[in-house]
Amino acid sequence: MKPKILISSLTGCSGCISTLLSLDIFPQFLERTKIIYFPFIMDVEEIEECDIALIEGCVSEDSQVNLLKKIRKQTKKVYSIGTCAGFGGILSLSKKRIAEPVSKYIEIDGVIPGCPPPSKLLGNCLIKLIENREIDVDIPKKNLCATCPLRGEAEENFQTKITQINPNPEEIIPVEEDTECFLKRGILCLGPITRDGCEHVCIKEGLPCEGCMGPVSKSFFSNTINFISLIHLSKKIRNYDGIFYRFSKPTFKR
Repeated sequence: MKPKILISSLTGCSGCISTLLSLDIFPQFLERTKIIYFPFIMDVEEIEECDIALIEGCVSEDSQVNLLKKIRKQTKKVYSIGTCAGFGGILSLSKKRIAEPVSKYIEIDGVIPGCPPPSKLLGNCLIKLIENREIDVDIPKKNLCATCPLRGEAEENFQTKITQINPNPEEIIPVEEDTECFLKRGILCLGPITRDGCEHVCIKEGLPCEGCMGPVSKSFFSNTINFISLIHLSKKIRNYDGIFYRFSKPTFKR
């Protein structure tokens, strides 16, 4: 029997859904599953029992919490797709809107990270899900620096002052023309605290990592605090909240 699939979107740009639809294996995915709820392409409003739910986007409205609870009640396994659903996403930079991960309101069975998730990673995860296999084996357990094309020798006492969030337009250098780590150029790169698996898309285009794949462990916020305590930031960058809140906000236990 084909597994029944539910795909739902919350607050986001629909980039994760677009990536899903553009996968080479998506036609095969359609053949091997039965999609019973997918508002992006279907006019179905009722949420019925299903085997797997894939949810993209962050939680920013009360109505979305109710939707999540209905989905969790009717579904055997629930997975968050993308940075927004997994960690809160770019809306975390807003001071007027909440941006919470799906896992804050319901129990989930896993996260497929990325903004959007890399096609290869997402495709492999989909195949494993419909074969009733665990996706954890596909999610990297190391940081981005482990396989970075700009990786050099580690410095015991790193003294370079970080003065830029991004390189100036005229300083953007494709990776094949550059061999120097962004941090050594005085540009903030969050590769040391970010999960590997994105295939270095930004770095290959001459831009530093901003952390969209999420932390290897624990929270993005706590990892960021620990990381910047080890490097020398300029005063201007120390006052930039986006370093901490770009993809998630800290959670406090009461």
